[in-house]
Amino acid sequence: AEWFSDAQNLENLVREAWAHFDTQIERTVIRRDDSSITGLKSDDVGRNGFTIHCARFTDQQSIGTIPMTPAENADVGERAPPRNENFMTSDFAALFCGNDVVTMNTGRNAGALKDFLYRLFRKADFEDEAGQFDLVRIANLDRLAMIESVGVKSIDLKVSVAEASAVGVADAAEGDGVWATFRRSVKEQYQALIGLDDEFSQLSAAERGTVTVSIDVPKRDLATAKTGLDEFAEAVAEDDDADNFTIRLRNSQTIKPDEISVRKQVRLESVASSVSIQEAWTEMCRYMVELNESGQIET
Repeated sequence: AEWFSDAQNLENLVREAWAHFDTQIERTVIRRDDSSITGLKSDDVGRNGFTIHCARFTDQQSIGTIPMTPAENADVGERAPPRNENFMTSDFAALFCGNDVVTMNTGRNAGALKDFLYRLFRKADFEDEAGQFDLVRIANLDRLAMIESVGVKSIDLKVSVAEASAVGVADAAEGDGVWATFRRSVKEQYQALIGLDDEFSQLSAAERGTVTVSIDVPKRDLATAKTGLDEFAEAVAEDDDADNFTIRLRNSQTIKPDEISVRKQVRLESVASSVSIQEAWTEMCRYMVELNESGQIET
């Protein structure tokens, strides 16, 4: 966590905000898209920090069901959540140790976690300074070094059709970074294209698919242009909001978003629509120790 003003301790703030509320209902915040995030549970792991588990849901949203009775043609059914319950859309977990954070399943570049903390701190009536932080990924230095040493052949930048078609401006498109500017530009250009004809406009109903912008520099082009492509690739790779790109190096290797930041894959027991959170918290604590011992983060 990086602070925009006087540095504070994020772990202490999360502990204090969590203790401010007695139940998960009180720890629920509502997002701009009308979905909610609730703080389900936490655990104090002493010197290893403070862990939380949160779930995202949309109030009273139904889920689809598949009939298991044999039939030649079967339709998808719908089931509303029982009284005093909601169906979980997704969940995430986090470990806070000072200003170092390990996350699991946080979605787009820890955006869900950051948004939840901002809103939780406001709900707890914290001073504005408590929300003046950003969650910044620790870069995988090996991948960034490859861009510098090998050079970039091309970059594919992608935005989902659903997002490009949306009338409102998505939360993730706000800001002045490279990725935010790109997403806004693609959104404007795509909407102009599908607005040319009524038949084209039907593309806006697509639930899947991507709008892709490809940038490449021919071998015969100027060295300065190639250097510019390398610099642009580094800027995209280091932008914390960038979530859907492919960088193709001149040796034919590729780099994707999940390879840019330091990460670890572990096996966890499946529980309901998620995993064993206690098991996840244990792995997070182990990973934090590993990162400290390897010098990846400041101790």
